Amino acid sequence: MDAVDDALAHLRVTGSMVGRTLVDPPWGLAVDSAYPCVLAAATQGTMWVTYGDAAPFLVEEGGVVIVAGGAVLRLGDRPNSPVDVVINDRDACFDPATGADLSQSCSLGGRTFGDPDGSVSVLVGAYHSTSETYAMFNQDLPDVVVLPPNDDVTPVLGVIAAEATRNRPGQQVAVDRLMELLAIATIRRWLGENPDAVGWPTALEDPVVGPALQAIREDPAQPWTVASLAAEAAVSRAAFARAFTARVGVPPLTHLRRWRMAVATDLMRAEPHLSLAEVAARVGYGDQFGFSTAYRRVRGVAPSTARRRAA
Repeated sequence: MDAVDDALAHLRVTGSMVGRTLVDPPWGLAVDSAYPCVLAAATQGTMWVTYGDAAPFLVEEGGVVIVAGGAVLRLGDRPNSPVDVVINDRDACFDPATGADLSQSCSLGGRTFGDPDGSVSVLVGAYHSTSETYAMFNQDLPDVVVLPPNDDVTPVLGVIAAEATRNRPGQQVAVDRLMELLAIATIRRWLGENPDAVGWPTALEDPVVGPALQAIREDPAQPWTVASLAAEAAVSRAAFARAFTARVGVPPLTHLRRWRMAVATDLMRAEPHLSLAEVAARVGYGDQFGFSTAYRRVRGVAPSTARRRAA
């Protein structure tokens, strides 16, 4: 397994939101979500998409856009379409002018809403993962990932849209697993089409940076230095540091600390019986005090606090 395999293997989607909306022009939807990942796809017809204050762009039928949560995602039949309905994190929708809940009046059964005769079908979803190594992976992707129709992603959209047409036992679990599959398919496709983008996921193929990233993933407890990481690629310390910072976006030891703390967080969740000293040793710290200081610096809270939150 490479580092991307490792991050994606730990992708665990829980409590995802998925809904399908049928509309006819003119139409406008807004997705106002605090989830870290929000997606929209045109499963029938096309749509214009605006994320935050960025310029609108067109998504063709079968295309998908995944954005970072926190900014409003607006969808419509034309650029800057007026918003008729706002969708939020509760699988609910409401009128932006009156605040009235439209969930029941717009429901067509299952997780499908809107006009039963609508000519355009829009799939909206939002999700988060319980894995910190995946969260770190996701943070290094662009805020907006757009993919045209393709053989990797479009078929998955069709399965999710079909699942949204009716309620069935175990549906939330099924939707969560489908969202994992969609995220994996989208990310793999995007990585293949953007090999030169800045970030550690794309830098894995770099002949200088890739060996060091792989070494960190395989043995985070190793007492890595810039010199020892440079030796993995058989280049000078200075050349390695320049190449790493340019390709990954942060210096080597900054990335090392981030990765170690993500691994440590996942360890504390997966193996709550481990002491902080044991967790510290597994990610390269000789004692829990040095580990706690580093963890607080990177994550903003003490590891004991993070552990309680995960319990």
